[in-house]
Amino acid sequence: MSSTLADLLPTLAMIAGDRETRHSLAALARGAGQSPSTFQRAFSRLVGESPKQYTRRLQLESAALALLTSADSVLEVALAAGFDSHEGFTRAFAGHFGAPPKDFRAQHQHLATDRRNADLIRHTGPCIGLFRTPLDPQELPVNYDITRQPLPETTFLYKRGRCPHAAIADTLGPLLGTVFGFAMTNGLALRSPPTTLYVEWGPGMVTMHAGLMVASAPTIALPDGIQVATLPAGEGAVTIHTGSYDGLADAHAAMDQFLDEQGLAKAGAAREVYVTDPGEVPDPAQWKTQIVWPVRAAT
Repeated sequence: MSSTLADLLPTLAMIAGDRETRHSLAALARGAGQSPSTFQRAFSRLVGESPKQYTRRLQLESAALALLTSADSVLEVALAAGFDSHEGFTRAFAGHFGAPPKDFRAQHQHLATDRRNADLIRHTGPCIGLFRTPLDPQELPVNYDITRQPLPETTFLYKRGRCPHAAIADTLGPLLGTVFGFAMTNGLALRSPPTTLYVEWGPGMVTMHAGLMVASAPTIALPDGIQVATLPAGEGAVTIHTGSYDGLADAHAAMDQFLDEQGLAKAGAAREVYVTDPGEVPDPAQWKTQIVWPVRAAT
């Protein structure tokens, strides 16, 4: 029987909670009750990275935060992140972020006291590619507490994708990964968890803008199809969906009914904000996704 993402979630949470440890493939496979080769294939297929690549990425992201939020030396940061030497850490760090640790720290000192950014990075990185991945259908109906709230003007860094409904998760992962990587490498201050705007929702195809809210628009060139937009201030209908992503359609249906009852109309693309990272919380029943629909008075 092949592994599913649900089978791997405890392992992902364990790695995310113990990032400084170098987890061997044999130990991870043993914990999952599989042979190393079977575990490696399943992990790479479901997560999009090998166990070694996944662990190393989280270590490097943690090291980047330590460089910005502590006065520790580069060697101290390297050792705390699970690396054996200054040289090996510097090579790996420069390969991932495009600059050696010392230069990265100097370039992004403006983030040194930005705790909100640091918290968002730490809780976004573990499973940046797994948001919206389906698991099990919701077994019980959910009652949604929907409120009307002011929406501030925000800067949204994103990448566009278009796909069939069944391919949303597979399309979303690479989009979010590219945007998150760009923000990390270039020292952009994050202001939201990963977010998707559904700009078109047809019977067969979906057009998405997937990315992150940032403190300000980047002043450098935007590569790889990354774009930036200003989301205007206004009013929104807001609710929280608790549970696996399979039940999100119910949340959107509840929002649609709420707008009809309140005499409101949509005033922009529906948003999903993935508050909980599956790589840190292995129980899908505890995942929280914020649903936001910009609204206006119906005419």
